[in-house]
Amino acid sequence: MPLVGDVLASIRRGGRERSGKVGTEGHMEEMVRQAEEAHVGLLQALRTRYVELSSAVSDTAFLQQHVEATLHSITDLHTSIEQDVVSAVKGSVGEVGGVVRRWKEVQGSLEAANTLLDIHTLLEDSMKAAADHKFLESAEHLAKVENLLQEASEKEIEKELDIMNALQEELVMRRTQLLYSISEVWQETLTWEEERQPDGKRSVSLSVLLKQKTTSNWNEQQLQQMLGALYMLGELHRQITTLGRNLMKHFFEPIIQHGATVKAMERSDGVVLTVTHGGKDSQDTRQATIVLMRLKEVFTILSKVLLSVVVNTTSSREITLMNMLGDEIGNDFKDILIKDCIADAIPYSRAELSHFDKVKAAAEDFQNFLVEKGFFKEQDKSLMEYAANVDVVFSNKACAHILERARILMKQPLHITVCITPLEPGGPLIIQDVTGRKQDQSTMRLEKLLSAKSLNMPKCQISTSVCDLVELIYETLEEACTSSPEYAGRLFYTVHNILTLYSHVVPTAHAHQLATLPQQAAIVHNNSMYLAHHALFLGHQYRLRLPQALRIATITTIDQAQELRKMASSIFLKAMQNHRIALITTLRESVCLDSLGCDASRAEKTQQGMRQVIHQLQLLHRVWQDVLPYRVYIKAISRLVSSVVEEVVARVVTMEDISADAALALITTLILLKEFVPSLFKVEGEEEPGQGEVLRDVALWGKFSELIVVLGASLQDIQDRWAQGKGPLAHEFTPDEAKQLVRALFQNTDRRAKVLARIK
Repeated sequence: MPLVGDVLASIRRGGRERSGKVGTEGHMEEMVRQAEEAHVGLLQALRTRYVELSSAVSDTAFLQQHVEATLHSITDLHTSIEQDVVSAVKGSVGEVGGVVRRWKEVQGSLEAANTLLDIHTLLEDSMKAAADHKFLESAEHLAKVENLLQEASEKEIEKELDIMNALQEELVMRRTQLLYSISEVWQETLTWEEERQPDGKRSVSLSVLLKQKTTSNWNEQQLQQMLGALYMLGELHRQITTLGRNLMKHFFEPIIQHGATVKAMERSDGVVLTVTHGGKDSQDTRQATIVLMRLKEVFTILSKVLLSVVVNTTSSREITLMNMLGDEIGNDFKDILIKDCIADAIPYSRAELSHFDKVKAAAEDFQNFLVEKGFFKEQDKSLMEYAANVDVVFSNKACAHILERARILMKQPLHITVCITPLEPGGPLIIQDVTGRKQDQSTMRLEKLLSAKSLNMPKCQISTSVCDLVELIYETLEEACTSSPEYAGRLFYTVHNILTLYSHVVPTAHAHQLATLPQQAAIVHNNSMYLAHHALFLGHQYRLRLPQALRIATITTIDQAQELRKMASSIFLKAMQNHRIALITTLRESVCLDSLGCDASRAEKTQQGMRQVIHQLQLLHRVWQDVLPYRVYIKAISRLVSSVVEEVVARVVTMEDISADAALALITTLILLKEFVPSLFKVEGEEEPGQGEVLRDVALWGKFSELIVVLGASLQDIQDRWAQGKGPLAHEFTPDEAKQLVRALFQNTDRRAKVLARIK
């Protein structure tokens, strides 16, 4: 230390009176030597303790005292240097600065060493505190260790990387051991048990033990310390998440959704809370007031024994376990309580709406209770607001319930039907006034123009479910007449939505039946027309009875009447198209008229195929005649018969060669169809149609009948029936078609040539 010696010599020469304060050169060298020895010794001891894993507790304590004494001496020497040396050596400022920097480096090194000693002491104290179940104290020691390690990394000890790494690993190990110890105690404190009873009931019990097996003096304060330690270690949130999930699954959801019962039993070592639900003899106890009472009981017990424990204190408030639980599951709990309890308690009709006042009061009380306990925040008033806003909620629920009832009716089987007959009103259209009474005189021009039967539905069969649906529509409109303008408007447009919903639900819900069963398509056609019939005048019928605010609005369902008619037509026409395809396919594959012309031996098979066609038509006749309105049935069956006749005529007319035997077979086959067709137009309760009516409704029926005559006629008969273009043959067939038949039926002779020449 030559620089320090020179400085001290200069000081002695410049002021002998102050040399006693500064000390001798040997004194300073001794201080430097002691500091270096303390530094090296401490590092060696810590390296032995944490790196080489050997015990050196006594040496460490001795070194700690040594370091503290040396630090004290260095402090005194530093003070002397600042007070005496700096003022005495004015001409050697640079040298004195070097001395000061040197001693500051020594001081920093010793302070870093002292920091490592503090870390070692805190780690030992943390282990002892954890062994005594002083978990919060142990966690606080570990937190201090973490801070000291951060500070030490910025000092000279950073050069000793092996010691730093060893201490970091020791900290992680101590944290892990502490968390494991706390987790064991937590699991002893809270235990879940599930039991299946013989009667089918399911019980879940939560035991909160306040006396632990691992310690005899366990109390609420130690529980608070345990939770505080978890909070400080950042692990409490994970435990709260698990606890909240179990409470929702095993307690809150069964109580809210299934009306589970709650039973609490106090024991010497804690409390057991049991929730039971299910079973064959279980009664429905899901009334909102009872559910809220049971939930309040659960929160009260849990708050008393567990959830009221303070886990941390901030500048503004104390954070309890209840606060953290509310932050974790509060929103989910609130949603399920509103959806499955309070919303279910809202009635569907206004007559029962007054009973909801008790539920509203219970919800407000429960909301205040949870705010007081800390589960909900003070600004959270969602339960009270939902219950208080009952008018909007009620209207939404009532309309949704009406739509759901309508949807259920739409999905019911179609084949259960009733027969409706034309109404016979005693006079013109009935127009009601505000009170529902018939007006003596109406300003509606329509009343003067239409006859009494203009709006009658024809006789047909409709599903009973549609009758119930129409009844629901009228019930809804009747309620709208006595409701507030807002609710009445919602109800009227709910009726509008019912009609819209029908057009979308029925084709989808009954798609398979509509594609395979002829009766189903006919019934849906009638049902849709029946609804359209009522939709035409719903607005006119109820306009004067609805609240005044709605009378000036456009209150009508005529647009839906048009949509329902389109749906009825499209569904039935699609079914008709499928039946037509089936008939034509049978004609082409089973009847085989083309092959009969050149092979008369196929006559039996051809007739059998024609009987299949007749059977298909007969099935449709049997199914449709009592279901469809008479005129609709006549048009439908006529269209199908026309398709069959058209196919038969086209096949026969295009034949190139028809033998005499084949002609007889064709006549026999076609007569089967001709004799059967008139029976398709016979409907019970209606006048029997004549031949002229069949001719009018079935296209090409005259041509079909004339074809049968031509197949059995001679050349002279054909010539006579042509009658120079004025006979029945000329009326039904074109010259080319007539010539084709002659060429196919007769051989090429002069006689045939003369007949062909006359057909023009």
